[in-house]
Amino acid sequence: KQWYQRRVRGFQELRASPASKFIDLGSGDGRVVIEAARQGFTQAHGIELNVWLVLYSRWKSLTSGTSGRTQFRRADLWKYDLSSYNTIVVFGGESMMADISRKLKEETRPNTDIISCRFPLDERLWTAD
Repeated sequence: KQWYQRRVRGFQELRASPASKFIDLGSGDGRVVIEAARQGFTQAHGIELNVWLVLYSRWKSLTSGTSGRTQFRRADLWKYDLSSYNTIVVFGGESMMADISRKLKEETRPNTDIISCRFPLDERLWTAD
């Protein structure tokens, strides 16, 4: 649970505006998306393969009062278009980071905030700003 606490605290430094679109890739129980909505993101989305976690996330969002600003979908991140998001969170396994780096590089704009929580993005494609 410790990594969730560190992960959520970082949202306070992100650029949340009425036009901001946030997504958590593999959103699990929804806590990161819900926290993003609490921090000012009016469009905070999560995609997750596990239908039970999607349903639980929707319920948690409803009971936390953030359901008007959150959306949870059962979706495959590899098939999901990320081009409209300006803040993206990924907590991926080490083996997927090269592929997710390529996907993010192809589908995002230069001013997109990308937070990689556990393993770094592929350094051959990304440099720290």
